[in-house]
Amino acid sequence: MFDIIIPILKMKPRYLHDCLNSLKAQQYKKFKCYIIDGSPKDWEHYKESMKVIKGMMKGDKRFEYHRHPNLDEPYVSESQNYGLSLGSNPYVQFLGGDDFFYPHHLISMKDAIDAENDNDVGFWFSMVRLNSKIVLDFQTFKVGRVRSWLMNHYLSYPTMPKYLYPFFHTGNPIYMNGLVLKRELVEAVDGFNVDYQIGEDIDMIMKIVVNGQHGRWLPYVGSYLRTHGGQATDDERIKNMSLEKRLKWSQQLAQKQIDYSEYKIGWKRWKTIDDWHKEVKENGGQPVLEGDGKDKRFTGKELELEYERLEKIIGTKITPAHYEILRGITSGTWVEKTHFELLDEEKLFLLRDDDEENKFMENDIVI
Repeated sequence: MFDIIIPILKMKPRYLHDCLNSLKAQQYKKFKCYIIDGSPKDWEHYKESMKVIKGMMKGDKRFEYHRHPNLDEPYVSESQNYGLSLGSNPYVQFLGGDDFFYPHHLISMKDAIDAENDNDVGFWFSMVRLNSKIVLDFQTFKVGRVRSWLMNHYLSYPTMPKYLYPFFHTGNPIYMNGLVLKRELVEAVDGFNVDYQIGEDIDMIMKIVVNGQHGRWLPYVGSYLRTHGGQATDDERIKNMSLEKRLKWSQQLAQKQIDYSEYKIGWKRWKTIDDWHKEVKENGGQPVLEGDGKDKRFTGKELELEYERLEKIIGTKITPAHYEILRGITSGTWVEKTHFELLDEEKLFLLRDDDEENKFMENDIVI
């Protein structure tokens, strides 16, 4: 029933073991898994990683291993599209190689899909548990903190009218680890845009939603998402990128905002990518991003016209308070206010020296 595509790049072997083992532990067994590896063979953990993969694949034809088609620049969007081209099952899911499913995930998805009676539902998504690990420096001592949240910004989704779905999805990511899509819809929009190295997931979902399909939120926790320094979107890693790469990333994010500006409420920063380039030049050649404090708000006549545009879509008069709620849904404010409301657990570790700090950062602490 399911094709599960796992793109990996220099993935820590123990993370990869947990990921693949979580598939073997699924209560629902009818799936095919495609591992797409962009890791160079001279990577220090390559042999150990291959040992994990071969051990999982041994005697289990549900797992296939493939090398990334572009090893010079193994971007995740290309990796996911390649995995998509290898399979044929009617439903697809993309799982990070450093994350894992809970044992009930696929059977819960199957039950929901089997019970679905709305033909316009093209994807189903559950909540995701996020694990975050940081070191707090108090000068005279350090504390390691591990926190676990439920990504719960979907809670309003079941009560949201369908005309708001494009607005919601342009400003609120669906975490891929909890998302299952109809293959036919993903293929209809040509999968992920390979020109995007960041934001390719939101772009694909927006194409599907703009075409008239929508999602079904399922109130269970299906998967586990690690955040760590090895991720492609890790803040520290991005900060250490060359200026050229950071400009490329920020341009892609700007282009995505421009492409779907129709579904951004009260937003008027860039009409074309040339506007973005002008801002970069004014910023001394440094990247500029939405949410950096320079976004502009509608006032006066512009605000009146924005009210009129929204009232045509909604079909009723809106109040200033209603407008601010709608604007928050598409600006990222909604995510910021609802992401971390459900704090499940927190653990603190006293780090008495550099050795303990290194061990804390290296060890995998799952809560």
